[in-house]
Amino acid sequence: MTDSADPKLKALPPEDHTKAGAVLGRAFRDDPMWGAVFPDIDSRSELLTSMFTALTKATLAARGLAETTLHGDAVALWLPPGEDIGFWAMVKSGFTLPRFAMRLPGADRKRMLALLKQLENRKKALMPQRHWYLSAIGVDPTHQGEGLGSALVRSGLHRADHENTPVYLETETVGNVGFYEHLGFEVLEQVTAVGLDLPVWLMQRPVTLA
Repeated sequence: MTDSADPKLKALPPEDHTKAGAVLGRAFRDDPMWGAVFPDIDSRSELLTSMFTALTKATLAARGLAETTLHGDAVALWLPPGEDIGFWAMVKSGFTLPRFAMRLPGADRKRMLALLKQLENRKKALMPQRHWYLSAIGVDPTHQGEGLGSALVRSGLHRADHENTPVYLETETVGNVGFYEHLGFEVLEQVTAVGLDLPVWLMQRPVTLA
């Protein structure tokens, strides 16, 4: 899983997980859901960068894939079929995600953990079959609108098609629903984020048969 189907993309070198976290942190700074989870705007950027750095490291430890552009302006985090960020991935990553959660203010930690638990439970219910999971994708704000996000998603869809597996993701932005539908995804369910009163769309791109 190191070669990209798109020559403009590459697998993220493991030592670049901090750079990936910074790109994703900037991409999600004005995201409505993460803004509600981390309402203090002065600390939000730092918290998001730390969270996504930890997630990138844990994803790689779980035999997932972090894919980026040649210049590192966009990042997508993927978990392949049958893999998740379980105990051994936590150990291999140095418990980066739990350590991040533990240093959060109590209210922020409570909101984040409740949201992640809700989304994980819905994913298990909606996608019992083997699937690729697009856990995070973001483009640096200075490079949005250049097609980088589409390229990263299409690269992942190419891998899923090769394995005849569906793809699953969540999005909390209504504008992204149409973006993903254009790429072949369909809405499985719309839920309200627990404790936040914000919508989240749970989407699948089914197996496509040639």
